[in-house]
Amino acid sequence: MRRAILLLLLLSGCAGSPAPATRIVTMTPELPPALLTCDAAPAVPEAGSQAIVATYIVALWQAGQDCRAHVAAIRTALAK
Repeated sequence: MRRAILLLLLLSGCAGSPAPATRIVTMTPELPPALLTCDAAPAVPEAGSQAIVATYIVALWQAGQDCRAHVAAIRTALAK
């Protein structure tokens, strides 16, 4: 008798409504081509004076900052 009751209880758990179907959609974010390129590094000048070297360092930093900004924008787009 116990087996029959246990069997009925187990079968009644299976008689519920079916699980809803899920649909998985993968999406690739659209990245503008401008984010996939960086400013070119400036050419290394001949060190004639400290002003030339300082100007080169600033231009090099600006090119690096451009790439860092692009990488941050790509990271933000992919996190969504």
